[in-house]
Amino acid sequence: APSAHRPARARVTVTALAGDGELLLRVADNGTGVDPADAAEVFRRGWSTHGAGRGIGLALVRQAAHRNGGAVTLERGPDGGAEFTVRLPLPEGSGARRERAT
Repeated sequence: APSAHRPARARVTVTALAGDGELLLRVADNGTGVDPADAAEVFRRGWSTHGAGRGIGLALVRQAAHRNGGAVTLERGPDGGAEFTVRLPLPEGSGARRERAT
């Protein structure tokens, strides 16, 4: 039986949208979300929900975004889980608007 903290079926939604001079990549899930006390820590190397994990994935995502003039944010997702948004600037002339969700 599913616990009170986890949905019966996990779902992850990935959305990419290009327009207005930037690329937005959103990854949202319907999990338990991130405790607000941990929101700043999830991007730190070595932080992990598993205690003894490597915890480098989100740190590398943020580092890559910053090196390319972008940013990464964390919010509560529409289904109650976590939603990460990566914003990257697009080169001029690439303002076509495309969307893809899976």
